Amino acid sequence: MALWHQATDLQTKQTIWVSTNVVKGRPQLNSHRDDDFGRCYAREQIDGYSAAELASLHSDYVGNDWQDKYVEFVEKWGEPQ
Repeated sequence: MALWHQATDLQTKQTIWVSTNVVKGRPQLNSHRDDDFGRCYAREQIDGYSAAELASLHSDYVGNDWQDKYVEFVEKWGEPQ
């Protein structure tokens, strides 16, 4: 599970959103971090997602509907009863 925090891009001063993985206890993924990861993000100028970019990450994917696929398979290829 990710928790999204509002922040400010250090270069553009734009409002951005950065994630923290609360399940695994991982810190924010942005250039604000004072470690090798943060320096890599800063070097690549990755500082988070704007609201529009974050919204575009949304997907309507609901998972693999394996139950219905299984029923269809059995109906097609199963032994008649």
